[in-house]
Amino acid sequence: MLKSEHSVWMPPGFGAWMENALAPSPELREFNPEIIFLLLDSSHASFDVASCTAAKSALEAAFPLATVIVPDLEDLADEVGEFYDERMWKLGSMPWSMKGLNAIKGEIDRLLCAVKGERKKVLALDFDNTLWAGVLDEDGVGGVRPLAKFQRGIKDLKERGVLLVGLSRNNPEDVEPMWSDERMVLKRDDFAALRIDWNDKAANLADAASELNLGIDSFVFLDDNPAERAQMRAMMPEVAVPDFPTAEQDLPKFLRRVARLYFPEMRLTEEDKAKTAQYKAESARREFATGMSVGDYLKGLEIWADIHPVRELEILRVAQLSQKTNQFNVLTNRYTVDDIARFVRDASHLIVSVHAGDRFGDQGLVAFVHAIVEGDEATILDWVMSCRTMNRRLEFAVEDRVEATLLARGVKKLHASWRKTLKNAPVARLFDSFGFTVEESTDDFRKYLLELPCQKRREHFVLFTEVL
Repeated sequence: MLKSEHSVWMPPGFGAWMENALAPSPELREFNPEIIFLLLDSSHASFDVASCTAAKSALEAAFPLATVIVPDLEDLADEVGEFYDERMWKLGSMPWSMKGLNAIKGEIDRLLCAVKGERKKVLALDFDNTLWAGVLDEDGVGGVRPLAKFQRGIKDLKERGVLLVGLSRNNPEDVEPMWSDERMVLKRDDFAALRIDWNDKAANLADAASELNLGIDSFVFLDDNPAERAQMRAMMPEVAVPDFPTAEQDLPKFLRRVARLYFPEMRLTEEDKAKTAQYKAESARREFATGMSVGDYLKGLEIWADIHPVRELEILRVAQLSQKTNQFNVLTNRYTVDDIARFVRDASHLIVSVHAGDRFGDQGLVAFVHAIVEGDEATILDWVMSCRTMNRRLEFAVEDRVEATLLARGVKKLHASWRKTLKNAPVARLFDSFGFTVEESTDDFRKYLLELPCQKRREHFVLFTEVL
């Protein structure tokens, strides 16, 4: 089924997957997979968890640019029903029915979309009877019981890069003692944003989305109250609102399904691991900016940027930026890890990556520019920057470095284009701001030209403390 839509390699011979994982064969290395799925099912044959973890680690080490995924077949089987067929096991040592096989194929297709960035980013959480059993306003700190195992599962998601937002109808001063309660697994610092008040939860979610600069379609909302869930579905249909279990013993299975459906485990970049800290730093920046002029704010940030040809270890993050970035993206090309690796190996392509930060913290790899060089002319194919670094004039420092690099390679004419999408209005006049000349223009597309060398624009990024 998969071979009709994808290039697929499967280990030859019964039980050969472990051998190929621990010591990839020449055939597998030549295939050079972009995504590897390990279908591990203990329903008919047991497997050693430690050995499987070692196999996954070995595959990630052997293919550093690949994403290795272990689909949760146990939860999928529980959801689908009639997943197994004993006859298939007896005839071919494969336990799944045709219904099960189709479900696995659908799960793989869904996970492939998730790899390309089509997944949720934020878990918004109620507190009373969700993070703890009881109602804090009525029972007090001593009268509620933190659901430690459930909180541990949520914290695991946070450590995999999922952002947590607290939405609680409570008095902030009543919740405060809970953060220091030794029974609590989740602490204040685990949350990227908190809305603890008596306001409407849908409005608070929208406000938190604005604070985090994320679309509300990035959110999953968990609440034990059916009325709150119904209101969220009605007011925010883009938000995923799964039904919350009525029995506490069902919470582990529930969270497992939430993780499978909305937050599948992928290979993490350093930026993924530091997401919560980055969003909290952004809140600190906004607080710092209060009452300041734009110039004073930018000077006070003490911005630095390391702009350089893309490095091997950055390829995964560059591909991720191409897949996820919508606002600051001139053509919105989507690339796989294999695409970026191929560009890096091709001398006619130039990819410049940008690592930035300021007094509030390291923001990680936040931008890349991709150009192709043909003789004394070059064309910018991609100009992509994370929305969290917009409005800091970083783009001028980056463009200056790109132009200097191309000029050193003998480029005299630099071409560029902008193509309109639903979300990339912020870069509609990016190349105009760089001094490019418009050669062709419609409402949805513009083509540009810049003669090199051009006048330097140092005044635009003089506020940087350092451009490396």
